[in-house]
Amino acid sequence: MITGALARVRVVPLLLPLVAVTLAIATSAILLRLAGANPGQALGDMWSAALGSGYAASTSVVKALPRLLAGLAVAFALRAGLWNIGAEGQIYVGAVCAAGVALFGPALGGMSPLLILLMSALGGALWAALPAFLRAYRGISEVITTLMLVYVAIQLASYLITGPWGIAGASFPATEPVPETARLPLLGTGTVLNAGVLIGLAVAVVVWLLLDRTTLGVRLRAIGGNASASSALGLNVPRVVVVALCLSGALAGLAGGLEVLGSRGRLVEGFSPGYGFEGIAVALLGRLRVGGIVAAALLFGALDAGGAGLQASGSGMSSTLVQVTAGLAVIYLLAALGLREIHARRSKARAALDAAEAHPEPTTSEVSR
Repeated sequence: MITGALARVRVVPLLLPLVAVTLAIATSAILLRLAGANPGQALGDMWSAALGSGYAASTSVVKALPRLLAGLAVAFALRAGLWNIGAEGQIYVGAVCAAGVALFGPALGGMSPLLILLMSALGGALWAALPAFLRAYRGISEVITTLMLVYVAIQLASYLITGPWGIAGASFPATEPVPETARLPLLGTGTVLNAGVLIGLAVAVVVWLLLDRTTLGVRLRAIGGNASASSALGLNVPRVVVVALCLSGALAGLAGGLEVLGSRGRLVEGFSPGYGFEGIAVALLGRLRVGGIVAAALLFGALDAGGAGLQASGSGMSSTLVQVTAGLAVIYLLAALGLREIHARRSKARAALDAAEAHPEPTTSEVSR
């Protein structure tokens, strides 16, 4: 009965994610009640911090921006059947490139913000290039190589922040602020929105066009569906694999650059709480569709802002509640999709059996007549 109901959900493509989010919030409320807290107060505090005012809403959008680009990066690779688990490392490399160019570029004649962001995207692409070539030409799993490079990137950033690029005697490891000429301007007073939000939306549109309106998108889907068949049909599978992973890395690297030139204004140790890994959840919750990824990123950004407000509200609740809610949403969605897949397979098998019974194979005696 449950699988049948899920299989009939076709009216709105995002209905399943919305149901998953609703169930996750309801489950979190039950857990709050079991813990002796007031679910209404906790959820109210989160709502106020995330969407209770224009400033709060702008905070949620800014927090959603790196998650949006990380989700797009993961989804881009997944369209080709590739798991870019290392988006977190590519984000760090993009941030390092942006900070280095912004801080030392003036000595070379100055750098515009767009050029700096281009360098951050290039850094992310190059960081993904090694796993891409290993996967394409040596068959080495990109899951392992991209994940291992995450730790290399984090340690590289930490070395630069606490070493040659760091501020001596600072209370918290960070570089000098980037020059004002390299900063992304705010979009209005009374808000924390910066021009990076517009860049992120523009990138989302470009990714949508690439995936759904170009031959590259068709090739990615072909490889993701069956790489062996695609190769037999003459498609250069290794080249497409390299392009997919490098573009995925570029999107993640751009997220790091936007953090440095936007909300942070400098390279800070531990600036990413796991944007790259959250990008996997964002991509799955958005079902690898750009529109769904935008909505999922906004949800995660609102949960992040709401968690900070919950922590500061004095209610005694931990901000880890938002991580529980986000994780439950992904689990519910995957469970629903799994049930739909099981029902679809059973329906196909039943249809094949009915067809066989309706048109049985002729017997030997019937053929001889």
